Amino acid sequence: MSTRKYHPAAVALRAVLALANETEREVAGRLRLNLTDYRALSALSQSGPMTVGNLAAELGTTAATTTAIVNRLQTRGYAERLRGEGDRRHVHVTATAAASRDIMHLMRPLMDATNRHIESLPGAQQDAVADFLQAAHLLMKDHLHTLSTKDTA
Repeated sequence: MSTRKYHPAAVALRAVLALANETEREVAGRLRLNLTDYRALSALSQSGPMTVGNLAAELGTTAATTTAIVNRLQTRGYAERLRGEGDRRHVHVTATAAASRDIMHLMRPLMDATNRHIESLPGAQQDAVADFLQAAHLLMKDHLHTLSTKDTA
């Protein structure tokens, strides 16, 4: 067993990530969606309109699976298909205003509390928090890329 000690910030980040996963499951449940459908909806609401193929790549699912996800989201009123103006064969999927409203209703208290806390810190600490979170984001992105390409190399 490893006896390595990690910095308290690294331990806290790990705890935040675990709670983020639990929060994601709870929000999905409150929206009466399974976790995969919620992740698709979240991707759509964060990125804007995208093709089913791009959404599939984002989720790591097949186009057929993603089409079924979009169908379920559309049935619930959380997603809509947008046909291209010039070429009606080009279809993009987007989150509806109702989806954004329902997600924000559930997430706004946490986001507001977080924002209030950060704004209560001295400017230098606010900058340090932002720098740390940006660095953590990049490290996680790099690690995810490493994990996702490890078996294919």
